[in-house]
Amino acid sequence: MRLYAKISGIAAGLICASTLASQAQVACEQYRATVGDTLLGIAMKAYGTKEYQKIYGANREAIGSNPDLLRVGTLITIPCADGSLPATAEQKAPDAETIAAQAARVAEQTKAQEAMPITLITGNGFLPFTDERLPGRGLFTELVETSVLRADAKQKLNVIFINDWASHLDTLLPLMAFDGSFPWTKPDCSQPAALSADDRYRCENYNFSEPFYEVVDGLFSRKGSGFAEALSHDELKGTRICRPEGLSTAHLASVGLAEPDVTFLRPERVATCFEALMAGQVDIVAVESQQATGTITMMKLQDEVVENPNLGEVNALHVVVHKQNPRGREVLDVLNAGLGNMLESGEWYDIVSGALKRQDALRVN
Repeated sequence: MRLYAKISGIAAGLICASTLASQAQVACEQYRATVGDTLLGIAMKAYGTKEYQKIYGANREAIGSNPDLLRVGTLITIPCADGSLPATAEQKAPDAETIAAQAARVAEQTKAQEAMPITLITGNGFLPFTDERLPGRGLFTELVETSVLRADAKQKLNVIFINDWASHLDTLLPLMAFDGSFPWTKPDCSQPAALSADDRYRCENYNFSEPFYEVVDGLFSRKGSGFAEALSHDELKGTRICRPEGLSTAHLASVGLAEPDVTFLRPERVATCFEALMAGQVDIVAVESQQATGTITMMKLQDEVVENPNLGEVNALHVVVHKQNPRGREVLDVLNAGLGNMLESGEWYDIVSGALKRQDALRVN
């Protein structure tokens, strides 16, 4: 399933709107920083490149020693394309009407940015974490929405479901069409040589929130196949493993289960993996245990599929933002602050326990 054409139209509209809202950030003029501004974002809008050093060099005294810390209200001189500076107030004093117009523009832009919602994307089918059919649209969705509310009750949040998971990281977030996506695991970015190309891409291009939830990635096989009794990952070499596209394979590679020692099937849906398992097309399904249990129950395979109790691995789920997104750090700060409040108050536990009880009730029924 590919939603690229439809999504690209959405992205183009959002990017166009963003550009129209940022016309004050142009080369050869002065600009007063507002909420959410970064030097990188200003450079992108003024020059169309990531070269913010030119702006920092011209404003080092006003900004200070840390270019990542841009205070609201700081007057920024944006150099011209050739590196020269625009006329300053001493060279040409603006009249009162010009000053009033500039102040009005700054006030209007500040108000607009303060009201700008955070827009995150996720997808259906990742039970019990994200699905529009579930109460609260899933456990993870509920945690994310509550974290923003607890961090800042005035901050608006939009969560949009786009089921083409691979497009989230490959297309939509690089286009800055949305602010972030969830939920995703974080590879061990300190060991890039051991990662797949997809996981290296994730490390190189994305920043991660604090962990919102930990899951167990399990290995499922047909009853009687013998794979459920394996005590080491080496016993699984030579097998055919199904893991849906978009999901990291870093934890499998770290224990030696990487091509060519194993063969991967990467469909879009978890259910497709279990269909392939029952058809004899794969030997093992490698997915999150709760999601697998829900799918197995839905497909009525409880008596035919078993989980290996020895080789499961715990992984954390995060919200991710693109490193080039000017709002990225702001979004993560809001999410992390709210998550901290929820953990401290016990609200995180209440949400999780309530969601899991509902999920257990659905399995029984």
